[in-house]
Amino acid sequence: MALVLSVAQIRSVDVAVTARLGLPSLVLMENAGRGVADVIERERPVRGLDVRVVCGAGQNGGDGFVIARHLFARGAKVCVLLALPKEKITGDAAVNASVVRKLGVVVNDLSSEENEASWRHELCGADVIVDALFGTGLRSDVTGVPALAIAAMNATSALRVAVDIPSGLDADTADVRGCAVNADITVTMGCRKLGLVLDALAPVGKVEVVDLGVRPEAVLSAAEEQGPLAYWLDSATVAPTMPTRSPTRHKGTAGHLLAIAGSPGKTGAALLVARAGLRAGAGLVTIATTVAAQTVLDTKVVSEMTSSYGETPDDSSFAVLLEQAKRMKAVIVGPGIPTTAAMGALVRRLVVELPVPLVVDADALNLLGTDAPQVVSQAKAARVLTPHPGEMARLCGCSIAEVAKDRLGLARKLAAQTSAVIVLKGARTLVAEPDGTAFVNPAADAALGTAGSGDVLTGMIGALLAQGLQPTQAACAGVFVHGMAATAAASTLGSANIIAADLPDAVARACEALRAV
Repeated sequence: MALVLSVAQIRSVDVAVTARLGLPSLVLMENAGRGVADVIERERPVRGLDVRVVCGAGQNGGDGFVIARHLFARGAKVCVLLALPKEKITGDAAVNASVVRKLGVVVNDLSSEENEASWRHELCGADVIVDALFGTGLRSDVTGVPALAIAAMNATSALRVAVDIPSGLDADTADVRGCAVNADITVTMGCRKLGLVLDALAPVGKVEVVDLGVRPEAVLSAAEEQGPLAYWLDSATVAPTMPTRSPTRHKGTAGHLLAIAGSPGKTGAALLVARAGLRAGAGLVTIATTVAAQTVLDTKVVSEMTSSYGETPDDSSFAVLLEQAKRMKAVIVGPGIPTTAAMGALVRRLVVELPVPLVVDADALNLLGTDAPQVVSQAKAARVLTPHPGEMARLCGCSIAEVAKDRLGLARKLAAQTSAVIVLKGARTLVAEPDGTAFVNPAADAALGTAGSGDVLTGMIGALLAQGLQPTQAACAGVFVHGMAATAAASTLGSANIIAADLPDAVARACEALRAV
């Protein structure tokens, strides 16, 4: 499973590799620089390639000197441009700077050049520009000569390759600190950083991870000392968790899912949930809805079953749903349900008292509101909450803007408060566990920005729970397959043209593709 680390965790890992394992930091810098040179060579034929390496004075600049040396040795035309005074270059970076000069690589000190036009002139004609200006340690806004260098790099048509993280991008938050390099490729060291993955719009381009010769997992305890870990979801991680059916398995052994969903005017939400649940492998799906909505749904369903819990939610409604839930492997509540005070009271009882895994979504989340931590923490079985940013804001009692600013922090906080798994939807959906462990889904597809796509995800997570997956497994597999399905559907229909009803069939194909991994 691919790690995603914070700056504090990265620093602890670096120290541990040197102090505990005894691997010199100069070797790590060598491996980093060579790895970046290898990536560039895969992208472009190196012999005769015109490369400008923009270096700072710290470790990132040291990586740049190593990159320059390796590309020079492979036949590239290399020029190093210093954006900070050479007197500030110390330690391992100074060692590699000295080697570069002795080999005859051109090194131009532009650290006092306060004219962007001069920087553009120095970069003109480059095939590749390597950004080795600032790394993960940046904590203030970029100003002065480095800012001019970044503006000039962004103005070129060359391939821009960022070392570890684009200069100017905060490695924890993905905030732009004054200005940042718009990278075509970011070659990061050892593992991904939070700032490379949390914001799908961050100017990181394609992210490549370089092996430093020691995997961060070898000193994982050092990272854990700085806080809970995060992971990048991929097919290799998710595929082994996907349920399979033996030749003798049947609908009863594949799990029965109850979806408490729908109301007059919102029966489509219930149908999407149920259809997605079936396509994600549930053996049976029953939609429990209002009496009026059941009449409508019965004219629409084919493979799904329906039931009702009464027109006005009350104690008898709870008794009906509790009795049904006892026969189920998992339950969903929320999509399209009534939004009355009486329904709110029913939702609270369901969340607390149902004895089976429960996915809480949509209007069920809104009915819980800021009472969610108090209510959900009392639950008798596993709970998965699946808010979009607006719902998350209601749960946390804050604005949507505040959610956007700290998605990971708020997801972790709500997971701890509720003792539930939180699925914070959006581009790069996050899954957070109560202990703070988090997972980042790579999908950032406009095809998912359509009404009802969240209902499809809820149905999938419910189906995976019904088939026996643990809550975190079901959440991670659900969001990953959801993204795969959107990408597949968009390839034939176009991202702007997808409707939620297109997704369940694509979900089935994505599940089958993962099982073949």
